[in-house]
Amino acid sequence: MKLRDWFHNQSIQRKLSSITALVLVAALLPTGSVMLGYEYHAIRKAALEEVQIQADIIRNNAAAAVAFQDPVAATEVLGTLRASPSIAKAMLFLPDGSAFAHYTHAHIAPGPLPPEQRADSATASWKSILVVRSVHLKSQMVGWLLIQSSLDAFYVRMQLYAAVVILCTLAGLALAQWLARRLIARITEPLSRLVALTHHVADQKDYTLRETVESTDEIGDLSQAFNTMLSHIHERDVRLNQLAYYDSVTGLANRHYFKERAEQAVGNALRYGSRCCLMFIDLDRFKAVNDGLGHDVGDELLQGVAQRLSRTLRNNDVVCRIGGDEFAVILENVKNLSDVAPLAQKMINALTESFLLRGQNVSIGASIGISACPEHADSMAELLRCADIAMYMAKSQGRGQYCFYRADFEVPSP
Repeated sequence: MKLRDWFHNQSIQRKLSSITALVLVAALLPTGSVMLGYEYHAIRKAALEEVQIQADIIRNNAAAAVAFQDPVAATEVLGTLRASPSIAKAMLFLPDGSAFAHYTHAHIAPGPLPPEQRADSATASWKSILVVRSVHLKSQMVGWLLIQSSLDAFYVRMQLYAAVVILCTLAGLALAQWLARRLIARITEPLSRLVALTHHVADQKDYTLRETVESTDEIGDLSQAFNTMLSHIHERDVRLNQLAYYDSVTGLANRHYFKERAEQAVGNALRYGSRCCLMFIDLDRFKAVNDGLGHDVGDELLQGVAQRLSRTLRNNDVVCRIGGDEFAVILENVKNLSDVAPLAQKMINALTESFLLRGQNVSIGASIGISACPEHADSMAELLRCADIAMYMAKSQGRGQYCFYRADFEVPSP
């Protein structure tokens, strides 16, 4: 109806021009058919590749959630597909094919993954695209991902393209070519930037980058969805980093962080001719408190110890909890070893003072072993071993003591 009204409202000259254009369209129909057929296969291929890219991104993001069987996190990852209206459903399965988490536009009850579909595949039918990917975490297969995308948007796009071809033919072949170049450049430029950004993020693992959203159309929605996905990945990495590098009881850096930071401190000391020290701290009488008053009180005691140790250190020193009642302090850019002794005594004094825990005064102590690089060791493992030996020597002297490592502490093998 709109097209007929539009035609009736045109001038005779415009009507004649339109009739001439229609004749040209009829003459160029074979060419137009070839172009439409080519575009059909190109867009269909692009749609299949897009779903495969989404599947690869989702399975990487959901790997940890599936491995640790966290359905809430897995559902959150799948929820990022809401920005893709063509996605009909996405499901995560355990290795045995049982459903683990799902996302659908409609309320579809999840079912198991049939054995015949448990293989990486990407297929396209007339109505939809189906992509199945295995989910791996550190080279271990932990589950399956299935994404089904509707091709409704694909056919809408094909209809729009056919309309563009017809309109361009009405205006003349030359004008059509000029308009096609302009439109293609304008349409593909944001997508090219988005693809480049995707590769950069994949290579650099920098999830703080964002794509500029210039429109509110499908490309703008895709850019916004990509930005949202990057935000979720960045937030997830921050949470994972917190879990990986920090102790959940005391909030201090954990053993994993300690090893990396100690190796860095030793490397800097050897590279720049400076000195770093390691203080190995073992709490005295902690086991008696933990067994007698309970683990909850023991955790509160560890938190108090962490606070007192942190208050005694310089800004650039690092204190870590590396075991149950074991702590370590990394000191960098130490000018004189004699400067470390007052700090060790300050720590012992701080931990000797009683702790008020749930109405009870609890007294513990600490024994500290100290080693230095390059005087005692030139590697992180050796530095820790020397500090451990010195700590046991301090305990043998009556606890509540600190001791610097000496070579004669080592008992020679017979």
